[in-house]
Amino acid sequence: MKLQFIRTLFMLALLIGVGNVAAKAQALSEGTIEADVPFSFTVRETTLPAGKYILQRISKVEPQVLEIRNARGRAAVTFEAENAQANQIPRNAELVFDKVGDQYFLSQIWSSDSDLGYQLPKTKAEERLEGDRMKAEHHSIFGKFVKKNKKGKVARAA
Repeated sequence: MKLQFIRTLFMLALLIGVGNVAAKAQALSEGTIEADVPFSFTVRETTLPAGKYILQRISKVEPQVLEIRNARGRAAVTFEAENAQANQIPRNAELVFDKVGDQYFLSQIWSSDSDLGYQLPKTKAEERLEGDRMKAEHHSIFGKFVKKNKKGKVARAA
């Protein structure tokens, strides 16, 4: 009886763990984020100019690989981000930037359909600036979450 209880408890814990992994893989899976960024900013080691941007996942297989591209298609960066979890589902899609000195670095990405988002590691340039005793300020840019329809095409803003 005790052995059966332990087996059942183990199976339950395993199912919960698999469910959490599957849930984390769902961040930004249903659409894109469109945002107008009024300043130049750095993603990983690439600096992008101010402008309208579209952010999306590259594939279902690798949910941490994202792409941010200029709405005109002139500039794009593919990058890897870590999963992050908010305390509640954000009301708006949001790009969070760390401002260090006069430079902005993309640091977090949140869509308005999930409490799961993304966190980008600090770049070498950001760490160097913070090493010079500069403090990072957080700046948020609200965007528009655009859902995809069942065929994977962009449907309408959420």
